[in-house]
Amino acid sequence: MQNNKPIWLISYDISCNKRLRKVYKICSSEGWALQKSVFLFCVDKRQRLLLCNKLNTIINPLEDRLLCIPFTPNSDSFHQGNKAGWLLIHSDPRLEGFIF
Repeated sequence: MQNNKPIWLISYDISCNKRLRKVYKICSSEGWALQKSVFLFCVDKRQRLLLCNKLNTIINPLEDRLLCIPFTPNSDSFHQGNKAGWLLIHSDPRLEGFIF
């Protein structure tokens, strides 16, 4: 079953541990973790705006960075690393071979 919601990559660099924990908690509960601060989200426009607004209320724009870009994996995309600790469950065929 194809999911028609766009896929978004959100990454962050947060300088304060308190803000970092808050951003991580939101991202890890709503997206797929690729790395400690890199997540994929399958959300429509309204959901993405809500998510980004929520994250923007936490970060300090003078000290932190937040990146949100559309993500479209293709045949050249890959995701490498030790898969031992990964629990990445998805049913989106666009991510086959990219998220294990």
